[in-house]
Amino acid sequence: MAENRFDPKDIKILSDILALVLAEPSGSAQNALEALRIRAKRNNLTGGALKNLFTSLATDTSRQGAADREEQLRNRIFQLERELRQAQGHIRSAQGALSHMQMESRALMTEIATQRAQRPWRYITIAFGISAGLLLGIATSQFYHSLTDRPPIDRSVYFR
Repeated sequence: MAENRFDPKDIKILSDILALVLAEPSGSAQNALEALRIRAKRNNLTGGALKNLFTSLATDTSRQGAADREEQLRNRIFQLERELRQAQGHIRSAQGALSHMQMESRALMTEIATQRAQRPWRYITIAFGISAGLLLGIATSQFYHSLTDRPPIDRSVYFR
C-alpha cells in the first residue's frame, strides 16, 4: 500500500465489511460490529490499516474524476457505435453496388458470348451477299448490253 497499489485482498475485505455493516437491520448493529471485529482479527487487519485503506482510497487520484472518465468512456462508446453503424451502412451499400456490378458483368458476358456465336454467320452472310451482288451486277450488265448494243459485224467473212 506504500506504492499506492492496493492489495485486492484488502479491498475485498473492506467491501465485505461495509456490505456486512450496511446490510444488517438497524437493531443488530452490535452483531455487525462484532462480526467486523472477528473478520478483522481473522485477516490480521488492524484499525489503523483499515483507516489507512480508507484514506488512500479516498485520496487516490486515479479514482477521483472517475465520473468524468466514465462519461468520456460512455461518449466514446456512443461515438464508436455510431461509426460502426455508419461503416455497416457503407458496407451494405458497397455490397449492393457490387451485386449490381456483378449482374451487369454477367449480362455483358452473355451479350459478348452471343455476339461471338453470331459472328461466323454474319461473315458468311456478308460474303454471300457480296458474291450474289457481283453475279447479279454482271448478269444485269450483260443483259442490258445485249438489248442496247447493235449486233456485232462478223468480220470473219473478210478473211475467207
